Amino acid sequence: MSSKKLKVAIWSNALFIKTGLSRNAKALLKELYKSGKYELFHYCSGVSEADSKLNMYPWKTVGCLPSSQHEMAELNSDPNRARMASYGNLKIKDFVKDNEIDVLIASDDLWAVGEDIYNSEWIKDINFFFHCTLDSLPLIETTKNAAMNSNFVSWAKFGETALKKDLEKYNLKPKFDPITIHGAIESEHFHPITQMEKIELRRKFNIDQDSTIFVYVARNQLRKKFDSLLQAFASHKKQNPSSKSKILLHTSWTEGWNLNRLIDTLGIDRNDILTTHVCGACKTFEIKPYNGEGQNCRFCGTEKSQGSASITNGVSDEEMKYIYGIADAGISLFTSGGMEIFNIENLMCGNMLATIGYSCGESYLSCKEITEIRHTPTREINSCFIKAEPNINDVVKFMKKVEEMNPKKRREIGLAGRKWALGQFDSKVVAEKWIKEIDKCNKVDFSKIRFDDNKSPNPSFQPNFNLEGNEFIKSLYSGFLDSHHPDDQGMAHWNERLTNGEPKEQIAQIFQQIAAKDVKPEPIDIRDLLPKNDKKNLFFVLKESLGDCIISLSLLEGARLSYPNHNINIVTEPKFFDVFRGCEFVDNLIPFSPMLENEMAVIGAGKDDGICDVFILPAIATQKHLNYLSNSQPEMLEVNNNNEDWTLQTR
Repeated sequence: MSSKKLKVAIWSNALFIKTGLSRNAKALLKELYKSGKYELFHYCSGVSEADSKLNMYPWKTVGCLPSSQHEMAELNSDPNRARMASYGNLKIKDFVKDNEIDVLIASDDLWAVGEDIYNSEWIKDINFFFHCTLDSLPLIETTKNAAMNSNFVSWAKFGETALKKDLEKYNLKPKFDPITIHGAIESEHFHPITQMEKIELRRKFNIDQDSTIFVYVARNQLRKKFDSLLQAFASHKKQNPSSKSKILLHTSWTEGWNLNRLIDTLGIDRNDILTTHVCGACKTFEIKPYNGEGQNCRFCGTEKSQGSASITNGVSDEEMKYIYGIADAGISLFTSGGMEIFNIENLMCGNMLATIGYSCGESYLSCKEITEIRHTPTREINSCFIKAEPNINDVVKFMKKVEEMNPKKRREIGLAGRKWALGQFDSKVVAEKWIKEIDKCNKVDFSKIRFDDNKSPNPSFQPNFNLEGNEFIKSLYSGFLDSHHPDDQGMAHWNERLTNGEPKEQIAQIFQQIAAKDVKPEPIDIRDLLPKNDKKNLFFVLKESLGDCIISLSLLEGARLSYPNHNINIVTEPKFFDVFRGCEFVDNLIPFSPMLENEMAVIGAGKDDGICDVFILPAIATQKHLNYLSNSQPEMLEVNNNNEDWTLQTR
């Protein structure tokens, strides 16, 4: 391996956006940076290339969206193109090419990386990892395609297991066996707070010290089951009238579920539903019942600056431990998920956890301190993905158990869960797994990569018949088809034919025929093919056949006598060129093109842009429009030299 450092790029959300993807990217980049082993880059989805916040980091950070308003307007005119641009697909090739990236790690959902990216030739020439959040069954067809064309890494064991079953079912063998590497969490930010800190927080926000608080930190998306959580809470309060429990929602109230309506229709006391508010001016957070966006901040005095936490105005990672610390347990309800970072952060902060056991939830159930919320499998409309519908009674039972449990026992269970989570998701643990994979990669020779993805089939390729097996088949793919990464199914097919005794020459001939069909003629200006002299031009257009070409030779002397000051250009298929070579009356040979049969276009029809003055299409009566089948006296074309024109003479 070269002594130069590998250039490693993470393709994911920008670090200043409060998402699970960004938290993983941030944690991983920090650990890789500390190692000092690589030259690091971050290619940010959803961010303009001109965003000033990209300059805050010690590694090179690049936005994926154009800074030009005109370019953005053009993108937004096509919603699908705009969406793929926001994910980073439109500029990723230029980013890799310009920075000569050796290792590219795309960490996102399956649909964030377009098939045209991982199907492209150039990405197969670099070290490409797709760190993908597979979260639902059945896996879609695209998943297998992605796995066959990348180093596929699942966020959870659920995805790896499902993918391997599908690949085995369809007898597909990717070059890189799918593995699991969890998302990374910076554990130094997520740890239990002291009992005194918890008491002070509750006093600061006027929350009873003896209230049991259940926290849920999640983006307000429909797959997050806020409705089930609130329904379970309403049932718990109804079954236990003396309960002083509360729900703390750390989420945005302006998207997704209509939380206000859910609370009202379920008859929940609004004072029992707390939410995190963040001031846009001073960034101080406050926990209290929700009463709308645009509240006045009691800390800095700014009016209408306080609203529910969101991905753009949230609590810093360093302070999130207080959001978890004020609570007693976390409840994670979702229809499906790639990793559910809330579960990890809640565990690292020493809280008890109850979670759905479907999708990534399977990973958490390997920890005996975590409570399973059973679910009913349902089907999602349109996609027909299997989704989880939480068992409300299990949630109610967990709430009652935690509320009645001795605080010391809660803490004991919480600390055991924290120990397990650190061993699975701590950024140092996760980074070591990535370093192990990255160090298997070699530097990329960018002088050998063709980024235009335009193949150049070569029917004239001369195979080396001394090669055997795979090497012979690969040589046919690269030589004839300019395909340097043949798929495994194609290789297996041709190897089987070789093994069954089919001659190499016969297989090579098939590849040659395919290459001939795939050859795309380059556009040619006909004027470049004309003789370079001052004479005018005559076009003698005869596409085919061999017999017509031979017969037509008898007409060329008359053409020369009729037009002595013209170049006689024969327009025919190249395979008939030899018929006319050596004829003293022929000045030039031009490959046939359908456009050259159009007399009006060729002579210019009165315009000054014609390419010839005389146009002869001798086979129109035999190749285009038959007009002799009913005539017992066939006619032949002869030249009347005296009148210097073409006349029909009856034999």
